[in-house]
Amino acid sequence: MERLKIPATDYTPEIDFDADAWKFEISGISRPENVMSVYEPAMDWLDEFRKQVLARSNVKYTARELTVNYRLTYFNSASTKAILMVLEHFKGFSDDGFNVSVNWYYDASDDQMREDAEELSEAVELSFNYYKE
Repeated sequence: MERLKIPATDYTPEIDFDADAWKFEISGISRPENVMSVYEPAMDWLDEFRKQVLARSNVKYTARELTVNYRLTYFNSASTKAILMVLEHFKGFSDDGFNVSVNWYYDASDDQMREDAEELSEAVELSFNYYKE
């Protein structure tokens, strides 16, 4: 499956989903005018990736780990819902038996970003690893 790489702008994050490496990263600022126009392609891509992986076997994959890295420096309230929706896609992988590792990187001086991530983790019922940068 082809890699999804959407470059960052002043208002939108970089989205880099690498099917071969099973690494998925969203980084930068997220405050777009139309949130779904940014995140919908990522969710569609994840749906297709999941279909392709599950089609390769009739048993659940547990050997491979999906690594999800969030390196957001800022996201507005409108982006919160879309970020949660993307996380729900990764929760679906977890429910299918995949090992999903969500890494949340944040500025050491930004306690609010950590708190926001903790709320997202609780809402989607996925454990996050937190890293100060």
